[in-house]
Amino acid sequence: MGGARQVKFYQVGSFAAGNRLLGPDLQSDQADPGRANALTCGHRACQGCGEALGARYVLDAAQRAAGGKVIAVNATGCREVFSTPYPETSWQLPWLHSLFGNAPAVAAEVAAALRAKGRTDVRVVGQGGDGGSVDIGLGCLSGMFERGDDVLYVCYDNEAYMNTGVQRSGATELHR
Repeated sequence: MGGARQVKFYQVGSFAAGNRLLGPDLQSDQADPGRANALTCGHRACQGCGEALGARYVLDAAQRAAGGKVIAVNATGCREVFSTPYPETSWQLPWLHSLFGNAPAVAAEVAAALRAKGRTDVRVVGQGGDGGSVDIGLGCLSGMFERGDDVLYVCYDNEAYMNTGVQRSGATELHR
């Protein structure tokens, strides 16, 4: 490791690695403010978290496709817990935090409001976990599809309600 700095990892809630409380000299390249990144330093996701990586990749791709004009609507869930530790946020784009099951409805209304204002240049991405999408939010999601709302909706399906003790969701495969 010749000359590499050692970074101590602490419990979440203190000076966790990746947290904005660390000085720039201790932050990794992932936290470089010049890097195009919809979800950046300051979050408290586990290292290598699939949902954090997925959300970043989805929103980075959406921003590239839309020339940086994207609004994200996020359902309550693990992603919101790790990405918005009060009073900070790790989101580097406009976003709204909605209830557990209504992200599709909120995203549809954001798209409708933009359309009413003549803003056809801004894209809306709704995001939710499988519990908030296929269980609690199925009615909102079905309505969004039925109306043909101009929203990209992403369901992060890890087959459980992870922030409530790993309860199965309707997307969880039945094991017999």
